[in-house]
Amino acid sequence: MMLLYILLSTIKWQVAYSPVDDSSFNMNVLLEIPAQILRFTTVDSLAMATYEIQVVVFDKKKNQVAGDYWFREREKDSTNFYDSLNLIIPKTAWKFNLKIIDLQGVELLNVNENIKTFEYLANVRSRFINDTITITFTVLNPKNKSADINVYLKDMKKTKPLRSGIYEDTINFFVGPLSNGRYELQFVIDNNGKRIEALSVPIEIDRPFYLDEKTWYLRVSQLEYIATPNELNQLRKAKVEARDSLWKAFWKQYDPTPNTEYNEREKEYFERIAYADEHFSFGDKGWRSDRGRIYVKFGPPDEIQSRPYELSTKPYEIWLYYRLNLRFIFYDRHGFGEYILINPQGERI
Repeated sequence: MMLLYILLSTIKWQVAYSPVDDSSFNMNVLLEIPAQILRFTTVDSLAMATYEIQVVVFDKKKNQVAGDYWFREREKDSTNFYDSLNLIIPKTAWKFNLKIIDLQGVELLNVNENIKTFEYLANVRSRFINDTITITFTVLNPKNKSADINVYLKDMKKTKPLRSGIYEDTINFFVGPLSNGRYELQFVIDNNGKRIEALSVPIEIDRPFYLDEKTWYLRVSQLEYIATPNELNQLRKAKVEARDSLWKAFWKQYDPTPNTEYNEREKEYFERIAYADEHFSFGDKGWRSDRGRIYVKFGPPDEIQSRPYELSTKPYEIWLYYRLNLRFIFYDRHGFGEYILINPQGERI
């Protein structure tokens, strides 16, 4: 029996199970890892990244019953890296831990999930193409149980009869009105209103950002620290079919390695946006805050002089960029974490 999981994160992963014999299953782990989250170093003139994948499986008593690790070395020649790993686990397996560790010292993924098997449904898979999600699943009904398979996604519902035997079936949902994100797909098998089995599978709607209205306008807005007003206006007004080419053309002018698919400057810029959102949102406005703006434009400061508990004045921070000979002073005027830049152009150190 097989079951699919998908996690909405920078790393996409799926886990599926298939029986090996009466006492064990094969656990298949599928991974899609974006190159942009890996740290590359130069080895013999090649940009290389190394990471380790770890899977540990436990029983209900929290005893380890299976586990393995896999070492990977990748050259920066693609935007995504794919892996398929297999591990034989006993039927007593109850929970697993999946880790991916960049060997430069960063933990990229750490998840714990229960291992579930079901009587009538197996091998649930999803595929997203042109605003339609196709759900494919295996039905196991050798005893000819009479029932209906109801599948729910948000306020949509599809129903199929539970036929006799072991067979593959497919259901399609048009998801054009739904934004990118993680959703719960609900399977309910019932016989005249009596629930026989229920299964919840997280699925992801993951259009390219330029095809998702909300994500596109957010990404364009986040370019305000690097783009001209005319460039922002052109991108905002772009027709859907032109967005991808216009976006690539915009970033091409900043690409330090224009002959490769990978754009280091674009990656760095949005890493700074993400950092600003993570570190300057408590009481402040994330990437739109004054600290966020300076961080995105100039990167991490060489030194931060923080004065959060001065008795005679409100909290303030001084950011020093020695390489640029600049100093920025931020003042927490109300004491709630919203730091205002009091020297907008900076000043010489």
